[in-house]
Amino acid sequence: MDKEISNYGEKALIKRIIEKSSAINESTDFINNIGDDCSVRKFNGSYLISTSDMLIQSSHFPDSMTYFDMGFKAVTVNISDLASMGAEPIGFLLNIAIPKDLNIDDFDSIIDGVLAACKYYKVPLIGGDTNHYDEIIMSGTAFGTSFKEPMVKYGFKTGDLVCLTGKIGLASLGFDLLLGNYNINKKIDKVNSLNITEIDKAMDISELAIFKALKPEARINEGKILLNNGIKVATDITDGLASEFESILSSDKIYSKYLDINNYNKGIKIYENMLPVNKDYIDCINNLGLNLYDLLFHVGEDFEILFTVDKSQVSNLKDKLNFYIIGEITDNNTVEMVLKNGDVKTISSKGYDHFSSN
Repeated sequence: MDKEISNYGEKALIKRIIEKSSAINESTDFINNIGDDCSVRKFNGSYLISTSDMLIQSSHFPDSMTYFDMGFKAVTVNISDLASMGAEPIGFLLNIAIPKDLNIDDFDSIIDGVLAACKYYKVPLIGGDTNHYDEIIMSGTAFGTSFKEPMVKYGFKTGDLVCLTGKIGLASLGFDLLLGNYNINKKIDKVNSLNITEIDKAMDISELAIFKALKPEARINEGKILLNNGIKVATDITDGLASEFESILSSDKIYSKYLDINNYNKGIKIYENMLPVNKDYIDCINNLGLNLYDLLFHVGEDFEILFTVDKSQVSNLKDKLNFYIIGEITDNNTVEMVLKNGDVKTISSKGYDHFSSN
């Protein structure tokens, strides 16, 4: 096999890091493995939760995204990881590299976006570092706490229901609109004039999709509600729903080895008619000639929370939170979708990969 990084992929690299660091981590009081959304460590009678995420201008910021929204997103992606654990944010660090010729007003807009996000998520900016590079790079680190053991990616059982905190596929549609040759400049200008609380002013499905792509929001309140109502398994959707399916199954398989379960066979079955997709969305992607399943499963940036719930918990949770049930945990060792016509389609695990050469 060619040893170039692009031939391995992000998840394979993370796996190598996990394997190399396992001996060190086993000697500490961290209670979960690298590969979960955050690290978790017992600390002074509670749990200290931390995460870090890096954004690169050419990969993560569409040309039509404002500098303000770049800064806001740098915070959001990290807070989203805390949300998937049910954590309460307590601090944010920002490392930023910028071109030497960046206009000072644009730099101020980035920092204004960071501070607006910190205010929105009620987390203080507590430090960081600056450097220069030929494009903007922002690496954030967020800290949170919880008095309850945080949600993780493993520990679900056969028969548990698979759920989402919100609709998926909107951000991926938004990116297609932004990157395609469409006459949407007026829609972009309108969305750029709105703040994150004004999503209701997006008047049609294309404006809503563009809003979701340019102004993602972390589900921090939903995460805390899930944890406080007994949910144990969750992750945020960043690299695509199919990729997150594969991620929780892989984590649960590793966890099963600690329970001396050798013949692991869990899978996921979802149902097409239960996916939270409305007619306007379907009509839009059909008009654009886009593939529904690619948008829903293989592109990320939705920042909704994927979680599992015991059937006995559904009624109580519905009283506290609006969410969508899309499927269930099975024992057939695959990820599949039951189509509306009754046919069964296997879902591949490909998702967004930072190291892909394609």
